[in-house]
Amino acid sequence: MRARSRRTLQIIAAIAACAAFGAGPRAVQAGEEDDLQREIDTQRVSVADLERLDELKATGDEIMLLRSWLDEAWSLRSKHEYDQVREVLERTRKQADLIRAKITASKLRAQATSREASLADVRARIARSKKALADTMKRKKTMEGADKAAPPASDKVTAPGAEKPAAPADKPMAPSAEKVAAPGAAKPATPGAEKAVSP
Repeated sequence: MRARSRRTLQIIAAIAACAAFGAGPRAVQAGEEDDLQREIDTQRVSVADLERLDELKATGDEIMLLRSWLDEAWSLRSKHEYDQVREVLERTRKQADLIRAKITASKLRAQATSREASLADVRARIARSKKALADTMKRKKTMEGADKAAPPASDKVTAPGAEKPAAPADKPMAPSAEKVAAPGAAKPATPGAEKAVSP
């Protein structure tokens, strides 16, 4: 009875060992397949996040390539080629890092462009203000020069004959002293002629 039980125990142990050795790789394969599938699914979700982050659509081609690599990894996983799946997933991780870097660079470039545009606008406004100020200063100098050239009203020189206003035409003029003499007497032509005529 002891010999039989020993033999039975040995057979059971051998069967258990064979089952463990046979099922071990399958269990490892199943666990590895699940891990790879999980990683592929995680990376697919991250691709959707990258598309949302890429507001400027700067990495459309790179995202499309990443999707195709993930599809390739999925098909290799279904063929149980796990080493190749790992290689493809390594490529997809690096591609995702590159896409993130490109998205950041495109956003920074857009910020720089908008700041340059606003700076150019400010510079143009400053240039217009400087020009308007220069024009105003020129006008001010011109007006000051015109004020200095024109004499004041009190210093104005009057033209000869314009000092006295002309007499109105309807007022009679006072007779002069020569015309007051007798109407019949003739005025001598020269002052010495009068003496010569008298006896």
